[in-house]
Amino acid sequence: MHSNFITPPDYVESILIHDATEEQIKQLSEVIGNANRPYNVYFYNQSMNDATWLAKVNAIADKVIYAENTDPTEYFTK
Repeated sequence: MHSNFITPPDYVESILIHDATEEQIKQLSEVIGNANRPYNVYFYNQSMNDATWLAKVNAIADKVIYAENTDPTEYFTK
């Protein structure tokens, strides 16, 4: 585990991605690794079966992406 110490004017956007495939996660790793800004990216799929965790992350996420409906890499390459 690690922690971030963040001071103004910096901001780290939190993204929750539902049901990403292994291939999508690999693509996201490359895209986000080359991004010019930091992100906190949370992944969740139904097999994790942790509604409490999901509710906490939903509450703090700036953006929720449903990978079964859209390509999540598009959000990071705009």
